[in-house]
Amino acid sequence: MAGRSSYPRFGASLKLGSLLGIPIRLHFTFLLVIGWLLWRAVSAGGEAYLWLFLLVLLFGCVVLHELGHASMAMLFGVRTREIVLLPIGGLARMERMPLGAAELLIAIAGPAVNLALALLFSIVGLLIGLPSPGDDPSVIGMGSMIWILVFANFSLMLFNLLPAFPLDGGRVLRALLTFVMPVERATLLAGRIGQAMAVLLVLAGLTLPNPILILVALLVFMGAAQEMLFQKSRTAILDKTAREAMITRYETFAPQNTLEEASKLMLEGDQQVFPVVDVWGRVAGVVTRSILFEGIARLGSESAVLEVMEREFPTTSAESPLEGVLEKLQNMRRLPVLVIEEEKLVGMVTSENLGKMMELARLAKSGKQAKED
Repeated sequence: MAGRSSYPRFGASLKLGSLLGIPIRLHFTFLLVIGWLLWRAVSAGGEAYLWLFLLVLLFGCVVLHELGHASMAMLFGVRTREIVLLPIGGLARMERMPLGAAELLIAIAGPAVNLALALLFSIVGLLIGLPSPGDDPSVIGMGSMIWILVFANFSLMLFNLLPAFPLDGGRVLRALLTFVMPVERATLLAGRIGQAMAVLLVLAGLTLPNPILILVALLVFMGAAQEMLFQKSRTAILDKTAREAMITRYETFAPQNTLEEASKLMLEGDQQVFPVVDVWGRVAGVVTRSILFEGIARLGSESAVLEVMEREFPTTSAESPLEGVLEKLQNMRRLPVLVIEEEKLVGMVTSENLGKMMELARLAKSGKQAKED
């Protein structure tokens, strides 16, 4: 799967390493799946080490699938933040998802990798005459593994091409629809189809019964809903810049302010996030209410703001498209996007004020349509 980095996170994960400069992470629930599969295999008389080796190979194929997305995205100047391996597959988190032909090519690159792997394994298996899997699926041998990999890669390709967000097929469908209709309408139609697909998967999961299918259905339903919501937000701010959405009235902290001084200033108003500005007018960090209170509990109220401030924060210029600011806000949910010009802070865009702006734009659009009708 390929998705924006603002897609829901799935909790704790373990970093395995990096490929092409992209961190590869393993979600903790995958360890539970490994344990469950090994237990079933050993209980049925299978060799645990062979199953473990097969699982490594299968998730190697999943990594290659996600790297297919990431490599194609690089050609369009899109960076992949990380690849997360989940019990139901993988997710390549991208900074943004381009639309149209670019989205089509990025989405289809992953399944294309699985097709290539399936064909490669098939050719190798035929050339060296490997035996097919036995009747008992819990018992595998080194020779039959290659045919399991062939089947698994074909299955991954077909599953990911289902027309439902956040699966690749949902993005392929939306991309194709954008050639004949506006993006917002294409997203809404693709999202509705995806949610209908999720309902069918739930019914299938309850009938079989198969809890994995039900889990996939929930992911598909939420992914479709989020994509539709994001596209509505994106449409509302088209052709607008950060200058139009930024707030210019706010308080700031100095790095040397104590946490006690900062807390008094914070309690005097409703401001939730405070830029930390040094004597030269440059932004040194950002402090939120939660960071401040955690700092007081951990270090004491006499500690300096610079000891607890967040030193990594999103920035933009005043004339940057607001669509990019929206992406940054969703990537760094706790922090605002600071608007910088000539190394000086001139404003900031928060989720709250951007949400108000989008709501006003939506109401204005509705009013205009009502007048025309």
